[in-house]
Amino acid sequence: MEQVRAEFARLDGLVKAAEFDSLIDPRVVRVTLGDGIGSASSCRFDVRWYRGGFYNVHHVDEEGVNFRYDHHPKTDAPDRHFHPSPDAPSDDAVRSCIRVEEPTLVTRAVHSLWRRAYSKDSLQSLNAAEDPP
Repeated sequence: MEQVRAEFARLDGLVKAAEFDSLIDPRVVRVTLGDGIGSASSCRFDVRWYRGGFYNVHHVDEEGVNFRYDHHPKTDAPDRHFHPSPDAPSDDAVRSCIRVEEPTLVTRAVHSLWRRAYSKDSLQSLNAAEDPP
């Protein structure tokens, strides 16, 4: 999880904080950015990484825009899946464009997809890439 925290902090000057939920037993890295997609003035990524290599990267902002990149077994979706915006419903997962597995590369892929959506001011391309990063 330290790799994820450090990589987010390194990748973007908009990162205002990249902190663990607990110093003793961290389960989540919370990455806060000082701007967001569209009219959002900030956003946050909550990242969970599991020992088996599974992960959950959840985006949320004050405009109610949620989306998630997940890698875990799911009976009704591919193991690597994406829950689209605006509300990231659990029953609407589609195949994720992120194919990499290493924490630093997944972080780069998520950041790259978010940064493109941020630059275009559009949520349409959040899961549209050929094997990012």
